[in-house]
Amino acid sequence: MAKKVDKEASIRQFSKILEDIQNRNFAGIYILAGEEPYYSDVIIEALNSTVLKENQKDFNLSIVYGNETDAGQVVCLCRRYPVESEHQLVIVKEAQQLSSLQPFEYYLKAPAPDTILVLSFTDKSLDQRTSFYKNLKGKAEILESACLDEWKVPQWITSHVQKLGYSIEPEAAQLLAQSTGVSLRKIVLEVDKLIKGTDGMLIRVGDVEVNTGVSRDYNPFELCKAIGGRNPYRAFSIAEAFAANPKKYPIQATLGALFFYFNQLLTLHAMLSEGNIDFYQACQKLGVFGPQRVNEYKTAAANFPLQKTMGVISLIKDTDLKSKSNYGGNATDGALLNSLLTRLFV
Repeated sequence: MAKKVDKEASIRQFSKILEDIQNRNFAGIYILAGEEPYYSDVIIEALNSTVLKENQKDFNLSIVYGNETDAGQVVCLCRRYPVESEHQLVIVKEAQQLSSLQPFEYYLKAPAPDTILVLSFTDKSLDQRTSFYKNLKGKAEILESACLDEWKVPQWITSHVQKLGYSIEPEAAQLLAQSTGVSLRKIVLEVDKLIKGTDGMLIRVGDVEVNTGVSRDYNPFELCKAIGGRNPYRAFSIAEAFAANPKKYPIQATLGALFFYFNQLLTLHAMLSEGNIDFYQACQKLGVFGPQRVNEYKTAAANFPLQKTMGVISLIKDTDLKSKSNYGGNATDGALLNSLLTRLFV
């Protein structure tokens, strides 16, 4: 049985592995598993570009797939000697499709010192009760990745875009998150398309609309804005559009955006309560820029003081629980969202 992954610990482990690779401090075996395959992609790419020079790869790089080989053949590859290189690199993608992992248990007893073996299990967590997993302890770097929380996706998009030397409007990041969900692989591909399709260094809402087909008029960001401005007519109109197309507008993405928005308001109230920062400076620390956005948050903060903001977050969590369990009864996602809005506007 797979143990629930500690998301923060997972990210720390990913960063550690990546830093060690960049410093050429390689492990002999890497086990990459979990819900989010993007982290495995990054680690494999880092190893591929760091372990070997280009003129060494013909004889020292082996990339195989779990549905096209077996563990015994992979072990044979690992037992070869590198040719004019300090290491050889053996990468097994889709390792979850291997019929058996038992040959690796024997390999773990005496791994080849010159071989770097990577087993990448896509969308799969390892069963920690198996002898294979137990034998890995102290002999391999293990990454059990976890999906990003939905409310953190816009932040991740903004950070990723900045690392590429570009910037993205907060509304555009929210809109893109609505289109992609939590899949980092999909986000990276969409960001790449956006960058290729934009003329400048800033990705705008219009760019996301053209590339994804998601409307700026009906998206979670606009719903947050309508609630913050206490505009029930607008909020219920958006909710009606969401209810009519639940696949395009899943309630989990909507609740994630609402949680992010009101959590920002909560942080804003906390900063302002300290008394040594003005509203504009607080907004800047939150990543809220531009007069229009600052005014939007000023209105929302006035409409939802600290205690009311905390109450809204509690209601969002309650709706989230109902959407994921039997507590909601037979209520549709649209009905749950309407109920939440009704309670918010009381």
